[in-house]
Amino acid sequence: MKLRTRRPALLAEVDLRKIYEAGIRVARQVPLRCEGTDEFFAYLRGFGCDIDGDLVRLTPTVVDKVVAAMEAHRVTNLEKGLATEDELPTELTCNASGQGLYCCDLDTDLLRPATIEDLTHLSRVVDAVDGLNRSAPGLIPTDVPKDTADLHAFATGILNSSKPHRTHVYNEDNIERFFEIEVIARGGDEAVVRKNPSFSAKLWINSPFMISGECVRMAMKMRTLYGVPLEIDAMPMVGASTPATFAGALVLGMAETVLSNAISLAVDETTCGFRVIAGVSDMRSGGFAQNGPDADVVQLASAEMAEHCFGRRTSVPAGSPTTAKVPGAQSMMEKSIATLFRILCGGRVFGGLGSLACADAGSLVQLMLDVEMMQYFQHLLRGMEVDEEHLAEEVIRTVVPTGARFLEHEHTLRHCREELFSPELRDRRVAGAWINDPVTMVDRARAKARRLVENAPNCCPLADADKKAIRAILVAADRKTNKK
Repeated sequence: MKLRTRRPALLAEVDLRKIYEAGIRVARQVPLRCEGTDEFFAYLRGFGCDIDGDLVRLTPTVVDKVVAAMEAHRVTNLEKGLATEDELPTELTCNASGQGLYCCDLDTDLLRPATIEDLTHLSRVVDAVDGLNRSAPGLIPTDVPKDTADLHAFATGILNSSKPHRTHVYNEDNIERFFEIEVIARGGDEAVVRKNPSFSAKLWINSPFMISGECVRMAMKMRTLYGVPLEIDAMPMVGASTPATFAGALVLGMAETVLSNAISLAVDETTCGFRVIAGVSDMRSGGFAQNGPDADVVQLASAEMAEHCFGRRTSVPAGSPTTAKVPGAQSMMEKSIATLFRILCGGRVFGGLGSLACADAGSLVQLMLDVEMMQYFQHLLRGMEVDEEHLAEEVIRTVVPTGARFLEHEHTLRHCREELFSPELRDRRVAGAWINDPVTMVDRARAKARRLVENAPNCCPLADADKKAIRAILVAADRKTNKK
């Protein structure tokens, strides 16, 4: 029997409808400011948008077409039926991720600029931890030219891992080089890379209603070269780039959903869904956060809006975010609560392991802590077995007359590992034993991270000639950058 949970519910149907309708009204009235290319604007103009310089207005006809397309998808998905709790997998997928320019030093816990060596260690450690994957580089090295840092992150991961991992392109000049490197990593098979490249160049909507020229150029170049549909996302911050009220933030998110689907329909003739992942602003520090009760509320509401718009089950964005800069009480409090909340909301694929400071920093110590945290939740999700063997009725009748001697019985040996949770880092000894060896969970995580850094093998499967070819691409890219 697996663990059954009831997903939290927030918005009533009438409230969802109010937000939906208000967002559509905003989309009709507020123009997009966009530094678009001639090609990009041609698609939007052909779809019926009005374009005046860098202002793009969705005409009533365009909004109506978008709403109709979204409604068609909603009806189709509702006919298929929403996934139920019983259909959710019991296995968690755990990913180290982040794109931190800072590394939390393994020995001192001080933040410093991330390096190629840091990313090399991270890549090998991830491969050495059972059940751990990567969904982003984790770190972006700063000891290389700024314009090729994204390329170095991608190549370093490949040269020190068993396979390429997803990396975002931040410089349009590097897109072809990403392709060349991945073709080498995939054994020269260009068709495989074109079908499913590990790198992406997103078209980010900078809330409220802005798109930079760099984002347009990169996304359109990816589409032209490799036939990849536009990846459109928005990450508004409640209180800074949206109103401070949750309802107001959702209205803006709904309007930007209409906008993103208008762009997707114009360019790729398909809807792109509800692509808004909101964070919150901290009014005391001026920083941003993706966790906390405020972030959880707006993200749950966003998931409910996505279901309202498109009729398919949507989970709250599943990460393990924290604003903490070092591993410790704050990082584990924030990550544990956020992860549990997202599991209750249906999340089963998690990123953010090893990341700190809203993914602006990475830490191997935090990665060790996060892995054990996810093992805790994995054990919880698996629930329990109720059959003759697990009921242990005969064992009870046999053992009880002799006293509490279950530790000696073979039934305990057979089942203790699967039923009982044995954490590696947490200290469950009695107080008297701990006094003589006062080691903390963070101490054990640091020691484990050091062992892995020293002993984790390089699982890169490439031949020396292929590695040399990848390094040559990096050298040529750096040389070209230095000449600018």
